[in-house]
Amino acid sequence: MKVKLPIKCDELTLRRVTERDYADLCDYYTAPEVARYQFWEPFTDEQVAHLVGSQADVMPGDPGVAFVLVVVLQAEDRVIGDCSLTITSCEDRQADIGFAFNPRNHGNGYATKAVNATLGFGFRELGLHRISGVSDVRNERSWKLMERIGMRREAHFIHDCYSKGEWVDDYLYAMIEDEWPKIECCVDER
Repeated sequence: MKVKLPIKCDELTLRRVTERDYADLCDYYTAPEVARYQFWEPFTDEQVAHLVGSQADVMPGDPGVAFVLVVVLQAEDRVIGDCSLTITSCEDRQADIGFAFNPRNHGNGYATKAVNATLGFGFRELGLHRISGVSDVRNERSWKLMERIGMRREAHFIHDCYSKGEWVDDYLYAMIEDEWPKIECCVDER
């Protein structure tokens, strides 16, 4: 599937992962505060290298595999986060969205812009009908971001999974293609 990348969104660029992103990805994937509400522990350097290397073979629209877009702050030419789409059903045109951002860049609106742009990429470029996202209920930044961009809370799963020694509740959010707000910053500037 041929898609239009990179995506320019104000001061951000979303593009595929490259080897030169390794150090920036290590900067936040190895941080305990980033892994706190994830199913994974802080990454090792080797795990980050594997993530970078494995993305070279992932094609947009490959079912069951996360397609990762790094978020680059243009002024610093530095990766500050990433968003991923995982196709969960080709027939039903559905996917899950995920995201992680460097805590040093919280509070600037970058994650809101990048996640919204990723939704737009999924709906426009991949032809998806529905995109959903799950958040640990304690991760207020995550679920408030999804609400801010117009995703609706569809479920509150009690003790949805056992992670890091405790039962975790999750919120499920979703948006369908007709609900995506075509915000100006997410128009490609190629």
